[in-house]
Amino acid sequence: MPHPDQPLTNDDDEEPLLDEDEEDLLDWASMAELYAVGYIRILADAIERGDADLQVDPVAWENTLTAAEGAMWEHIRGRLHGPTAITVEDVERVRRLRGLGSAALLGGERSPELGALALRCMESLFGPDWQRAARKAAFYARALNQEFHPRSGTE
Repeated sequence: MPHPDQPLTNDDDEEPLLDEDEEDLLDWASMAELYAVGYIRILADAIERGDADLQVDPVAWENTLTAAEGAMWEHIRGRLHGPTAITVEDVERVRRLRGLGSAALLGGERSPELGALALRCMESLFGPDWQRAARKAAFYARALNQEFHPRSGTE
């Protein structure tokens, strides 16, 4: 064991904390949850304002929320840990939100349940600090959405 005043080193005989697959899973899950909360926030804000354009690409929404559901299952299985304890009910809420959001993004009904459900899903992923996390995530999601799904330029 090194002296307390000496910096810790990663000697060749020490095993890393996470193997490469676990590290990749953690990175993937973190990004999926971050972008999911960003898209949820963007959609919820647009619906609350009554915007005609909900500002989220339907394919990005579907893919991102599906990935977030997968990440949430990894929390339940104990392979990932985050700021909250994810439950099966949390995954079911995100799945319901994904379906309702997809319908709205494709021009269908904007369920009155969407707003409250969106808030609950963001809270289940990021805990009591969900508002700060959602603002930051929405910024990143807008940038990603614009990069991969740019608007036609006409409004």
